[in-house]
Amino acid sequence: MKTKIFLAFLTVIFTAFLSNIIFEQFITRDFENYVNRVIQDQVYWISTSAESSYDNGKWDAQLLTETVHWAMMMGLDVRVVDNLGREIVSSHTIMGSLPHVMEHRMEGLFNVHATQGSYEKKPLYHKENAVGMLYWRPFQKKEIAEKEAVFKWRIKYFLFISFIIAGIGSFVLAIFLSRYLSKPVTNLMLATEKISKGDFSARTAHSSRDEVGKLSQVFNSMAESLQREEKLRRQLLSNIAHELRTPLTIMKTHVEAMRDGIITDTEKGIDNIYGELTRLSKLVGGIEDVTTAEASFFTKAEETEINLGEFISSIAADLLPMFHEKKLSLKVSDHEEIIVNTDVEKLERIMRNILSNALKFTEKGGVSIHYGTDTNMFFIEINDTGRGIPDNKMQLIFDRFYKGEKTDTQGLGLGLAIVKELINIMHGEIQVRSAVNEGTNFRIILPLSKK
Repeated sequence: MKTKIFLAFLTVIFTAFLSNIIFEQFITRDFENYVNRVIQDQVYWISTSAESSYDNGKWDAQLLTETVHWAMMMGLDVRVVDNLGREIVSSHTIMGSLPHVMEHRMEGLFNVHATQGSYEKKPLYHKENAVGMLYWRPFQKKEIAEKEAVFKWRIKYFLFISFIIAGIGSFVLAIFLSRYLSKPVTNLMLATEKISKGDFSARTAHSSRDEVGKLSQVFNSMAESLQREEKLRRQLLSNIAHELRTPLTIMKTHVEAMRDGIITDTEKGIDNIYGELTRLSKLVGGIEDVTTAEASFFTKAEETEINLGEFISSIAADLLPMFHEKKLSLKVSDHEEIIVNTDVEKLERIMRNILSNALKFTEKGGVSIHYGTDTNMFFIEINDTGRGIPDNKMQLIFDRFYKGEKTDTQGLGLGLAIVKELINIMHGEIQVRSAVNEGTNFRIILPLSKK
């Protein structure tokens, strides 16, 4: 990237150089056009004066001589001829008629005998009739020619110096900025290499607020997520190993005892082994549920328009027999019709997991469900009158395999972990409030629609 930025600056410098050349050509052309327009104006004035010296078929010699004098003062070598091509007056004849002193001064002012190019001609008219022809060409005025050359040279010199200053400045800036601008990207590249080698602690600074700074922030967030996921992965493997070790140890002990004749009641031993196998099956099923929830992040959500009240009521109706079995109530608040677009499958799993969790930890009273909307979000609140969660354990309830203390359930501690994973995938939020021996409130907040 550093090379590309440097080459980009060199391209700008080269473009500026071409612009200077074009600019110099434009200025020189405009200057020459200006000089030509001035000469054309002078020729027009001289031709008008010469035409005014003609009247009744005769030329006013005195007025015509003054006109030629003025033409010479303007730096023009002129000749006036009639319709028959006879020369009436010219700069050279005027010079020859001047006193020696004046002729010498005129020679000092103009190089009369050195002219530029051939004559140009302009017709002379009197009352719309051609009466003659004005021939003209500029004298070789040494001082003016030098001034014009100096002017053109100074234009080139000024543009050259300005280009040198701008070019050197741009070159220095190109080196500095290419290093400055590429440094964050270089840091990102180095941090990415560390991540690819398994070092998830790699971070990059993001002091700027531009696109590169935002990219650095996103990279750091990604690195933190990877680091957290790596920690969870190791913890998960440790927890799985721990959860697998207990039933496997029990089954091995029972098998050895039965083989050695220590356990003579074979049927009871088989029942114990079957119970541990059932526990293993539940563990594998829970792990599959977590894997499925994580895999949902990479699949496109299928949103469906639903009536939120009817959806919640249908889930509550399915679970109501289990609540009645424990002599608990399950109530859904009445609310005006709310239509939402959401991933129905994920939302149902979230609801069932939280309600099942509430059923496990509630001994009396029951569970109530409230729902509603807030700006562009909708919420579902599930309140129970169960054991509650201690403040020091609140941050652990969404960890995988966390079961809490003093639990007599056979759960795996994966339900709320799956809930948290699914809500994150749906770009939502879950809030928890709880008091020991008073109950727990789960508030699920999800967007009305991502469309």
